Amino acid sequence: MKFIALFLTLVFPFFTQAGELKLLIQTHGLSGKNLFVAVHSIAADFPTREDKALTRTVIATGDKTELSLPNIASGEYAVVVFADVNGNGKLDSNFIGIPKEPVAVSRDAKGKFGPPKFADAAFKVGEGITTQTINIQ
Repeated sequence: MKFIALFLTLVFPFFTQAGELKLLIQTHGLSGKNLFVAVHSIAADFPTREDKALTRTVIATGDKTELSLPNIASGEYAVVVFADVNGNGKLDSNFIGIPKEPVAVSRDAKGKFGPPKFADAAFKVGEGITTQTINIQ
C-alpha cells in the first residue's frame, strides 16, 4: 500500500496539465497606477481572501495592460483586479464597504448587494493559452 501511495505521489504531477493565463486589462485613464491582481481557484475564498490567491502587482500602461501567468494548473479560476489610485497599497472603501477605487472581476461579473459570486466570474484554464479580458472602471 505504501508503494502505491509513493508511486502516485511521484508520478501524478507529470499527468497534471498546466497552461498560461493571459490577462488583458482595459485600464482607461489609469496609466501609471498600480494594479493589484488576484487569481482565485477556491469559491469560498473569492473575492476577498487575497492570501489564498495567486497575486501580482503590475503598473498600468496606456489603455491596455497585459499580464501573463505561466504554469497555471488546469481548473476553474476567477480574477479580481483593483487600481490603487491613491497609492496607499490597499483597496479603499466607504463606510459600508463599497470600493472607492476602480475594481473589476473576470467575465464582467457584478454582485447584487455585495461582491460577485465565484460562479459568475469563473472560467476554465486548460493546456495552452487562456485569455481573459478584464474591464476595470
